[in-house]
Amino acid sequence: MTLLEAVFAMLLLSVCLLPAAEALRTAIAAPANTALAARDLDCVSAQMETVLGESYDRLLAAAGAIDKPSPYSVGATASCPAVDVFVARYGNDGTRKIGPGGSGDYLLYVGARLADATASQPYPLATLVAR
Repeated sequence: MTLLEAVFAMLLLSVCLLPAAEALRTAIAAPANTALAARDLDCVSAQMETVLGESYDRLLAAAGAIDKPSPYSVGATASCPAVDVFVARYGNDGTRKIGPGGSGDYLLYVGARLADATASQPYPLATLVAR
């Protein structure tokens, strides 16, 4: 009976110990993943703040299609990955509805996200800018 108890205890330990070891391995790797995610989000938000600091007239001049990166997009640097910035008119179109692709020049859509399509999280940020 003691041998059976010992085998059962070893089986129970092996079943519980493997998931616990995997959880510990994940917990040890978490700070590096978190630091990378924080860096990516900081890069996207910094570029968004830079673009929002531009005058409305400059943003209007750079407005294009809502899915086409604008000249405010930046390539990768040593400290940041590439960031795509989108600037598009968001106003009154021929149907008199507010929305993307409109022809009005009183409201602009400004968005930013990581340019890498394979990124697990592109950290998209978007806002509307009024004249």
